Amino acid sequence: MQKARAKISVLLLIITVVAACILRFFQIYSDTGITGSYAVYLIIFVGFVFAGVYAGSKRNLAKTFDIENGQRSVFLSSMILAVTFFYDFIHQGYNCYDYVSRVSYVDYTYIVPLGISGVFALLSCFYFLTFSLTMKNSNYDFRNFTLLHFSPVIWAIVKLFGIMLQIVDIKVNSEICCEFILLCVIICFLLSMISAVDRGDAPTTAFFVFSSVILAFMSCVVGVVRVALIIAEKGNNMNSVSFSAVTYIMLGIFSIHLLSDIYKRSK
Repeated sequence: MQKARAKISVLLLIITVVAACILRFFQIYSDTGITGSYAVYLIIFVGFVFAGVYAGSKRNLAKTFDIENGQRSVFLSSMILAVTFFYDFIHQGYNCYDYVSRVSYVDYTYIVPLGISGVFALLSCFYFLTFSLTMKNSNYDFRNFTLLHFSPVIWAIVKLFGIMLQIVDIKVNSEICCEFILLCVIICFLLSMISAVDRGDAPTTAFFVFSSVILAFMSCVVGVVRVALIIAEKGNNMNSVSFSAVTYIMLGIFSIHLLSDIYKRSK
């Protein structure tokens, strides 16, 4: 019964994320107004419900991190994630330089979060690089770098703060609201990772499963749509706080890859 419920939840999640992406594209190319925004929020809410049902159907899971045996299957995705964070750092540095060179008056409420985000993007790059080396069974152990655990969390919080500084009508601007939700989900996922490190050999929690699934869901709704808009040369329609959609996507891929590795070890 639980396996059937999990399979149905996954199928409904896939349908929901496809529907959300299609509606988001439709919003860009046509004026859907308040109705379109409310429809996106409703689909996201439904996705959260299905993710909760899926997480609740999982029982007797293995521990989150199998450091002793090495999780080689997670090595590649975490390495690519480290590269995307480095790209994010370069991107923020360029944005800071470009902004300062273009304006006569510097708005510090914009430039300071931008700079801090870049610094913690670089620290997050080192964190996930250490994580990937640990998963390859090297002499490194990311658990020993206590302060680095919070680098991606602070990176997400600063980006969240940058969005909160903007005054927007969420009934019309669903783009910025979706990114706000995504960043909240990223923070929950990263904190659940930190909790899993502290819990050691304890089984993976339902909250970790939920945050992993909903992160993948929201990374598609925000990140995939943004990459497609850049390819279609519609980048001017994106939120100005949009730093790196690729990082969002890779965080979603990483969460699912880590989750699939847990399932393999749970059998």
